[in-house]
Amino acid sequence: MIEKIPTIFDTDPGIDDAFALSFLNKSEIFDVKMLSSVAGNVKLEHTTRNLQGLAFAMDWQVPIYKGLAKPILGPQVLAEGFHGENGLLGYEFADNELKKLEDKSAIKSMAEVLEANDKTLIIAVGPLTNIASLILARPDLKEKIKEITIMGGAIGMGNVTATAEFNIFADPEAAAVVFSSGIKVNMLGLNVTTKTSYDIDMHKEFKKSDKKINEILSAVMDIRIDQAGAEENYTTFMHDTLAVMYHTNPEIFKSEMIHMDVETKGEFTRGMTVPDLRAHSNFYKNVNFVSDIDIDKFKEIFLETLV
Repeated sequence: MIEKIPTIFDTDPGIDDAFALSFLNKSEIFDVKMLSSVAGNVKLEHTTRNLQGLAFAMDWQVPIYKGLAKPILGPQVLAEGFHGENGLLGYEFADNELKKLEDKSAIKSMAEVLEANDKTLIIAVGPLTNIASLILARPDLKEKIKEITIMGGAIGMGNVTATAEFNIFADPEAAAVVFSSGIKVNMLGLNVTTKTSYDIDMHKEFKKSDKKINEILSAVMDIRIDQAGAEENYTTFMHDTLAVMYHTNPEIFKSEMIHMDVETKGEFTRGMTVPDLRAHSNFYKNVNFVSDIDIDKFKEIFLETLV
């Protein structure tokens, strides 16, 4: 019998977040204690509502909590240009298609989960605002966190600026808190996530499914494909799913421990994740940098699990 991992999942749905949530729900190794929303791809009201709708569609009996609406410091950055104003390209959940939202705050609820469980895994696929706030508010609970796995960052590339990936750029101060916390961070950034994609062939498989969640995912991706203008040119990276798959199928990934800092002040480099790759470096190796994946295995596992 598999001993399930106590897990907190923090997200800002978001197109690829929706697939990650479904993958998390279908995977058998996680004992998901709570889901929390955070502002990121779109405003908090939308990420929270999307989280409630997606959980309801999966009939997922897990508590949902609303997280923080603004970054720790600095202006809010959203990704409405890609995800649409509501995060799912205009796909809307009716009021009777929403799972109940718990009254308690996400940060307080995370603390309670950690108090009740040893070696808890935190998976965060949005800006790290909630996670950093938890660490700052309850540093005494750090030893209860087994590791933090994030989708975010990159080495030598960016997507919102030339040097920064969106989730880190949206709240660099929060990322800096997490990276310097002493807790092991598994970082699945653009270097690996841009090697995976959801393509037309995969979409056809989803369209055959009669599962409610897959009908929703297919409807969202229909809009995305229409936006792309031509099926043969269509692809969307499955960034966030990899943060979950890293734990279900670690054997398909390549990674190494390195020291990583987050730039919070640079005029051109704010939000940049800065690796220390020197062979003689004495800095503490705080980040497990995931750099590669078996793409064929990814596609096989993705479809096998979700469809």
